[in-house]
Amino acid sequence: MKKFLLPTLILAVISTPVFADFLPSAFSSKFEQEYISTLKGKTKKGSGSIEYKYPGQIRFETNTPSTVVFVSNGVKAWYYRAPFIDGEQGEVTESSAKEGSTIYIKFFDSLKHGLTSNDYYEVKQGEPATLVFKPNASKELGIKESKLHFKNKSQKFDDIEMIELTFAGGKTSKLKFVDLKVNPDLGAGRFNFVPPANTKKTN
Repeated sequence: MKKFLLPTLILAVISTPVFADFLPSAFSSKFEQEYISTLKGKTKKGSGSIEYKYPGQIRFETNTPSTVVFVSNGVKAWYYRAPFIDGEQGEVTESSAKEGSTIYIKFFDSLKHGLTSNDYYEVKQGEPATLVFKPNASKELGIKESKLHFKNKSQKFDDIEMIELTFAGGKTSKLKFVDLKVNPDLGAGRFNFVPPANTKKTN
C-alpha cells in the first residue's frame, strides 16, 4: 500500500509524571501542510483535516491539491482517492490496520511518551521542542526528528501550532494546525470508511 504522509508503539513507563498526560485521548484540527513531493522532489502545499483517537485511530483528509482520505480504526484501514473528473471512478484500497499503518499514526501514538526522553526519542527542550528518534524507533516510524512549535511556553498539546517532521530519507513535512480541538466527541463511525458510489475497490 502507498505510504500516506499527509503520519502503534508499545508504551514504556514515563518516569516524569508532569508529562505523562501530554497526548490527549483524542483531537481534531484543520491543517495547512507543506511537504516535499515524493515524485518530483519539489515543495508542495496542501490543506485538509485530521481526527485522531489513541491508540491508532485516525481520519486524515486532504482537499488540496487533491482529495484523498485515509482512515484507520485500529483493525482495518482505507486509502481513498477521489476521481479527478466528475463521473469517473474513485479508488479505495482496503487493508489491515497493521499493513496500512501510516507515519502519522505511529508518530501521534509515540507522543504518549510525552516531552521527556524515553526509549523512543531524546527530547531537547526549548522552542521548538525537538524530538530526536533513536535508531530502532526511527526505523519503525520512518522519522528521524520532529520539532513541536507551541503558541506559548506552556508546552501543552493544546497549544501546538505546527509540527515539523524530518523523515528517514531526509525529506521534511510541516503540518500547521488551524482550530485545534482537544478531546472532541469523535464517534466510532468517524474511523470507519464507507466508499462513495462508483468507487473501485482493491485489497
